[in-house]
Amino acid sequence: MDNLSKLSESLKELMAEHNLNQVTLAEKLGTGRTKFCDILNAKNAPNYKTFISIIEYFNCSADFLLGLTEYPQENVNYKPVQPFGERLRQIFADSRKSQYQFVKQSNTSWSVLHGWLTGKTSPSADNLIKIAGFFDCSVDYLLGRL
Repeated sequence: MDNLSKLSESLKELMAEHNLNQVTLAEKLGTGRTKFCDILNAKNAPNYKTFISIIEYFNCSADFLLGLTEYPQENVNYKPVQPFGERLRQIFADSRKSQYQFVKQSNTSWSVLHGWLTGKTSPSADNLIKIAGFFDCSVDYLLGRL
């Protein structure tokens, strides 16, 4: 993930502001300490579920956490994250962009897109950035939080 170090830096900043250590936060998020340590050390990106847990716990912008914006925007009233497949289908309908265009332009396979659309799989943080770029929107909008 290109933004892995920025994600780690942003997460550490949020933890410091909220006076949390990694053990406590890992427990609150329901993730393993080793897995969480790897996220903090920029060794691995969080999976979709953990990523959503982080932004909801801190009530911060997904775009901030991914390093796409500079400030966390904590005072925004974010809506709960919508089921990704439903949200993606709605964005396709609203944008009038085709799934064919997405597959060709993003270099994503049909089977991966189908997994997202049906809710059988969830995108990685890198793919969230790629999808938001295709639709020219923020990751928070993509998740249905705005």
